[in-house]
Amino acid sequence: MYLSKKQGIQKTRILDKIYTKGPISRIDISKELSITPATVSEITNNLINENHVHELGEGEKNNKPGRKKILLAISPYHNYFIGVELSDNFLSFCLSDNLGTIIEQQIIYHNNWDYQEKLTDTFFLNKLKQFIEQCTEYNPVAIGIAIPGHYDPIHQTIKTNNPFWKTFSLKNVIASIELPIYLKNNVKCMAIAERLFVKDKQDKNFIFLHVRRGMFCTYMYNGEIYAENNPLIGEIGHTVINPNGELCECGKRGCLQTYTSEPWMIKKAKLIYDNTPHTFLKHLVSEKQQIDISTLIKAYKLGDEGTITIINQAIRYFSIAINNLLMMIDSDTVYIHSELFSESELADLLIQCIDENASLLNLQHPKQQIFKSYNEINGALGACGLCIYETL
Repeated sequence: MYLSKKQGIQKTRILDKIYTKGPISRIDISKELSITPATVSEITNNLINENHVHELGEGEKNNKPGRKKILLAISPYHNYFIGVELSDNFLSFCLSDNLGTIIEQQIIYHNNWDYQEKLTDTFFLNKLKQFIEQCTEYNPVAIGIAIPGHYDPIHQTIKTNNPFWKTFSLKNVIASIELPIYLKNNVKCMAIAERLFVKDKQDKNFIFLHVRRGMFCTYMYNGEIYAENNPLIGEIGHTVINPNGELCECGKRGCLQTYTSEPWMIKKAKLIYDNTPHTFLKHLVSEKQQIDISTLIKAYKLGDEGTITIINQAIRYFSIAINNLLMMIDSDTVYIHSELFSESELADLLIQCIDENASLLNLQHPKQQIFKSYNEINGALGACGLCIYETL
């Protein structure tokens, strides 16, 4: 079926609506998008013929006269996409269908204290080619790459303060792969996937907070990433939380990430390891270079005083930042993605701190905080979501 430019735009909007609000009827699509029922029927019938959408049957009874609504939903296994996340701790690859169902996955871990010489664009390209070969039978139609920073399309590099990526170029990767490649900040990718793949299809405004080496915040507003073209928007880790704090790599003092990001917490834990004879950290690792965020969580649970101070301070400042966000941004939900909060005790403590400092927010409707289950594959799946966003 030939579609005019206008019909192509309408098809994209209708498909997006089924993704984010489905199962949904044709008449409800028409009302929400202000597209005539006849046009909606024509385009959705085309999508059904393409096996991209299918009818689920009649919706619930609503005591209104006339025909019952026939609900539409996205059909699985229509297309397949490869998603990748570049990280200084691991490389993750996954193959998913157009509903975010993971078919294949691979995670390559490396120790960030001795791997810097090995992770090159050539190494990454070889691993990517191997994974593409592994997925050949599915005929993937595009590749998404979630990057730890912002993509510079002119130099085909990653814009970031992390020196780990200073010499890492994506030029050879892009030139060597025949499939379309899409690149975007890893947190933006995960936010896109959260909108497309979430089970509760409400398509509300939400904040997606990611805490790892750095900290980044993405705001999904009316179905779009807010201020998409401004790379400074979302750099919550570089908002000042204590003007008298330590000097951050950005040149300011007391940035949030100097308290709550993983490297800074680990840096402080290493000082405890060197200067505190009886710290539990020495029972958990044989040398300070082996300390990671899971080590800190274990030490916290064992009652290590120094670690408790580090983590409690990180959570307190993080809760202040979240409350500040909620006073400035209209958001129904806050997703928090961090290995630190995979420990339920720490997640509960964060919620408690948020509630203790939210007296003014009681004037507004309650906000829901959701701890997104941390997994190294989430960024790669987010990159699959990016492919769907760009191609479908």
